[in-house]
Amino acid sequence: MILETRSPGRVALAALAALTVLAAGCANQSKTQAPPVAEAPPPAPAPVAPPPPPKPQIASTGPISYAQVLRAVQQARGDEAKLAQALNGKDLSTTRVIKLRKDAADSVAVKSNDPVRFLCEPEFTGGQIASRVVQVEWSASTKQAIVQLDRCGPAPKPAPMQAAPAPAPAPVAAAAAAPAAASAAAAAPRGAAKPGMDAQGNVIDSTKIEAGSGRTVKGINDYEGEITGNPAPGSKFTQLQIGMSLKQVTDIVGQPTDQGAYVTGKAFIPFYFGGDRTRIELAYKGQGRLIFAGGNLGNISGGNLTWIIHNANDTGYR
Repeated sequence: MILETRSPGRVALAALAALTVLAAGCANQSKTQAPPVAEAPPPAPAPVAPPPPPKPQIASTGPISYAQVLRAVQQARGDEAKLAQALNGKDLSTTRVIKLRKDAADSVAVKSNDPVRFLCEPEFTGGQIASRVVQVEWSASTKQAIVQLDRCGPAPKPAPMQAAPAPAPAPVAAAAAAPAAASAAAAAPRGAAKPGMDAQGNVIDSTKIEAGSGRTVKGINDYEGEITGNPAPGSKFTQLQIGMSLKQVTDIVGQPTDQGAYVTGKAFIPFYFGGDRTRIELAYKGQGRLIFAGGNLGNISGGNLTWIIHNANDTGYR
């Protein structure tokens, strides 16, 4: 019998080789069985801006012109309660405004030196407004009435009317009445009349006429003013020119039936010493009204004719 003997060095080498093979197998198995990479969670949705709060609603308390707004501000003399009572709920007639500063939402006004400011959205750049007053505040620091409207912009256009269905043929007996009905429809006035006027442009109530309801003209020395209404037959108002002094006017048309004076909103602007702080009004029976700007309550002869209101039915009394 032959016995095979192995030296201790060979046994160690064999063991080392077996361990190397075993380690390589484990490494390959770990590579093939690596756990899957977890997917990233989806991004959170972007936050949605909340809608702007709705503007307050208020019931209508009747129409009002911008001239009446100015008069209410003058009479309130900073009393916010009186302003709210006089203006809240009023439907402001069509008024043209301008944006005074691009960086302020409350800088919309008819004139920069008027004591009235309208609150509008920042994107509103000026133009016509015809809206309802929902709130009014008095700014003691600027001596101005801050008027909030239910919206800014012109009055919404009415929805177009759908054509009515064609009527059934009329009986022969009623055929003669058709021309008369057509003539009456043609004679009917069209369009909405402005305050104090009828649809033909005649002034029927001088006390309700608003500035801007007539045509703008330039008179002597490039003085700009307005003429409203149609002159009465034989009226001496047709001989007048915008820009004339009170003395020139009375030399042509004579003394008025009644007259008076009132201050404008510019009289309440601090450190304002320009013209148009006072208005003089002359009323002529059967002819209309003449408005003068400038002068003062102690010297009414210093004004210039700025507005001619023709009214054949004027009572002559303010």
